[in-house]
Amino acid sequence: MKKQVQVLLTVIFIISLFCIKNNKAYSCSAFLMKSKDYCLVGFNENWKTMPGIVVINQRDIVKRNISWNYLVSKNNPNEPEMQWTSKYGSVSFNLLGLDLPCYGLNEKGLFVVELYLDKTFSVKDDLKPKMFWAQWIQFQLDNYKTVNEVIQGLNSSPVIDWWPNFSGSHFFVSDKEGNTAAIELIDGKFSISSGKTMPVPVLCNGKYQEELKQMKNFKPFGGKEILSLDSKSRKNRFSRAAYYINNYSETKNIKPVDYAFNVLDSIRAGQWQVVADVKNSVVYFRSDQGKHVKSLDLSICNFSKNNTIKFIDINSNKQGDVFPFLDKLTVEINDDYVIKGFPVGYKNPELYNSEKYTYLKRNLHNYVLKRLQ
Repeated sequence: MKKQVQVLLTVIFIISLFCIKNNKAYSCSAFLMKSKDYCLVGFNENWKTMPGIVVINQRDIVKRNISWNYLVSKNNPNEPEMQWTSKYGSVSFNLLGLDLPCYGLNEKGLFVVELYLDKTFSVKDDLKPKMFWAQWIQFQLDNYKTVNEVIQGLNSSPVIDWWPNFSGSHFFVSDKEGNTAAIELIDGKFSISSGKTMPVPVLCNGKYQEELKQMKNFKPFGGKEILSLDSKSRKNRFSRAAYYINNYSETKNIKPVDYAFNVLDSIRAGQWQVVADVKNSVVYFRSDQGKHVKSLDLSICNFSKNNTIKFIDINSNKQGDVFPFLDKLTVEINDDYVIKGFPVGYKNPELYNSEKYTYLKRNLHNYVLKRLQ
């Protein structure tokens, strides 16, 4: 009997550790605040301390799709390819190197970010081009200026490649007019919440409609349950974010950008944080390693294809406007961020001890070498 109790306690302990780990890892949050005077997106990237770069992406650049198979193959795989020319410049926040962002804002005010969502998958379609999820974000920033354009483009969208053996994500999209959408792949098909079906412009790590329904159980939204605003846990972030953005007033003597950062900290501070002023085309950001708030004004960025691609380390300790501190992005610098970023983004020792990782580094090196020519 004593032995059985010990086994049971051990199992409970292991399950508790698993829950704590997941509670810590998957706690990303995105929201939009808007009025006639401002339109802001706030986003918490909750994962772990991460390397990364903030990149100025050019317009009028010819690009090709990158699938996971392309990344890890010795030879160019026999699969459908696609090309496009970027219509718009953008500022992106990249863990995995050039053209592989986690989120970004383009010069027309379109903001796109991915957030982990369990049990997400794409339906296999060998006739359509495949695109790694991070490049899919850059593809949207390159080609569209409004939420509606993104939604309309989903019909011809390439198949999204997620990390192998790992759940995928859903996407929060917003534009300069304050429109938002939650784009989710449910049972392999796109499910869109937008306009009337997205009355609360918040997205976390649960299915949008399920979190919206749960929110209505709390008193501030007509329910009977008490919503704890003191909690910094993963639980009920959607509802807490909704409460905070509904209760902001400029009469509170705090500027909208500062308030948005306060909301990010209040619901569960991320290792990366961004507030995107989509109305005025300015991004404000900080990280757990670079704690000062930095900013980039897209209106003064040179997105010409003839201009050098510039970047700044996301963990820089600079403060305020960092445009004067942007550096030239080289293939060697990008290689370094690829080597640092992939093991953080995708924990898979088997991959990093295999030839596939050698091919991945080589293929991205060659892709970026061609991009920077």
